[in-house]
Amino acid sequence: MSRPSNSAPASAPGGATAGKPAAAANGGKASSPAAAAKAAKAGITLGRRLRLRVGAEGARAELLAGWPKPRVVASQQIEYRPGVATLPEAIVALEPLLAALVAAAGPIKGLACDVLIGDAWMLYDVVRADLRNLSPRAADDVVRSALADVAGVPPGDVITRWQTQTGGTCTVACGMPAAVLPSLQTLLRAHRLHPSEIVGEFIYEYNAQRNRVSSRCAVISLVRETGTQLAVAADGVLTAMSFELGVRAPEDLEVRGRGLVRGTGMTLDTETRFFALLPAGWTPPAPWVALATTV
Repeated sequence: MSRPSNSAPASAPGGATAGKPAAAANGGKASSPAAAAKAAKAGITLGRRLRLRVGAEGARAELLAGWPKPRVVASQQIEYRPGVATLPEAIVALEPLLAALVAAAGPIKGLACDVLIGDAWMLYDVVRADLRNLSPRAADDVVRSALADVAGVPPGDVITRWQTQTGGTCTVACGMPAAVLPSLQTLLRAHRLHPSEIVGEFIYEYNAQRNRVSSRCAVISLVRETGTQLAVAADGVLTAMSFELGVRAPEDLEVRGRGLVRGTGMTLDTETRFFALLPAGWTPPAPWVALATTV
């Protein structure tokens, strides 16, 4: 499955293991071996973990240490070679990234690893159905069929996670190509990493900011290299999602966001809020209000 088109919906919250991200450290520059060695001598080993961000144009690996507020102690990033057009191909391309991190920061085997998948690779949908009274298999079938319909592929080609929300009438569905899981498992096993969370970026960030975006009607955006993930939330419940391919300008995103709100049947008024998930220090033009991303 190639990247979703700009008509494909987008991400899932709460307990759904299909979305969340974090912010670049050291200005995106890789930590030197000397700095990594110094950190190790300082005893920064407790609570270490790895975080991989698999974007649409490139990837980043970050070594985190400390608890309860982990910090980045080493990082490496790459741009994909020409020809990487699917998520499984992007996963394969992570091997030299991890090798570079090991060379710079030392062994990583045995660490837990969070994998954040760029929203351009993800399939998202808001299923307007209460799945709580269905068996897990029946609910999975509903979600898989919805996401397969979005992607235009057979249901068996998609792996899914889903999460009910307050009230139960809107279920957030997340999906990826089925071929991703074997590729990812092979990569993690090769480095003796333990998979922790595998999640879409928007969901990762939305979960981190959930308490700050509660309003009667909120439009939420997360801008990345190839486009923007948009979502509408009503009283803290995600009701619509869309990945806007190639759209990154705030003015254009406002127009797309207003259209997404109207598509849910909601009315735009002075209480409608526009939240932009952006790196710390960035200030978007009105009506957008910045919320700092964690990755």
